[in-house]
Amino acid sequence: MASSEIFWNLGHNITGHNLTGSRSMGYRLFRAFFGTTPQVCEIVWHMLSTRRPPQSTPHHLLWGLLLLKQYNIESVNSALVGVTEKTFRNWSLMYIQLIAKLPVLDFERRLENAPEGTTTFVSLDGTDFPILEPTEFDPKWFSHKFRGPGLRYEIGLCITTGNIVWAHGGYPCGEWPDLRLARDAFIDHLEIGEKALADKGYRDNNYFVNPNGNQMKKKILARHETVNKRVKQFYSMKNVFRHVLTLHPSFFRAVVNLTQIMIDNGEPLYEVEQVEEWLSS
Repeated sequence: MASSEIFWNLGHNITGHNLTGSRSMGYRLFRAFFGTTPQVCEIVWHMLSTRRPPQSTPHHLLWGLLLLKQYNIESVNSALVGVTEKTFRNWSLMYIQLIAKLPVLDFERRLENAPEGTTTFVSLDGTDFPILEPTEFDPKWFSHKFRGPGLRYEIGLCITTGNIVWAHGGYPCGEWPDLRLARDAFIDHLEIGEKALADKGYRDNNYFVNPNGNQMKKKILARHETVNKRVKQFYSMKNVFRHVLTLHPSFFRAVVNLTQIMIDNGEPLYEVEQVEEWLSS
């Protein structure tokens, strides 16, 4: 099995970092190019053991991560790794789709550490990502968050742990407000009597609890900004998406899966103090 040291060496063949130089600088460079650590690369490679083509190598996983993180044009990426544009395109997109299909998110994990009697386990929030204008201006694509065309997704976090337990979407921002998106799939996964914590864009008392000035609830929802920041540190999510729109959900899900794998392996979100006390009240 490919070890983290193998990914370290292969990665720095691309970054150009001197392997006898500063290891801390090497980690910063590795993360700047691939969005994660060699240790997480090893974990993902193992998770893909029964899914990846037998002829593939650890290089190809790094190519997928490079595309997710740097989101350079193909001529730049292919030059960085020393292959043709077609070869880079085929393998990088294949690995992004493989990572996207990993069963990382588990909605049942919303129940972890929940006090007895709790009926609110998840905080939910929408987030928008910029895309090229698909046609002449059409308000259905318009995101008020960055005043341009985009796709909207929603992310759900376990209130007690901060784990990502839900991700859904990839719909035109203007046509899919937060509440409509939640009604598309999320509410069908809630148990009878269960509600989620969400901001005032989710005005449906049957399924959602809004902050209404409660500082604890606001702190819980503020944690979503940390998740959004981690997702958008991958430039394929932060910058205007250039690929065909049908690929965007795979890019998004791959990044969300990687983010949760990192949360599970030494990079948890910050804890909200006294949250269990609030849930049990």
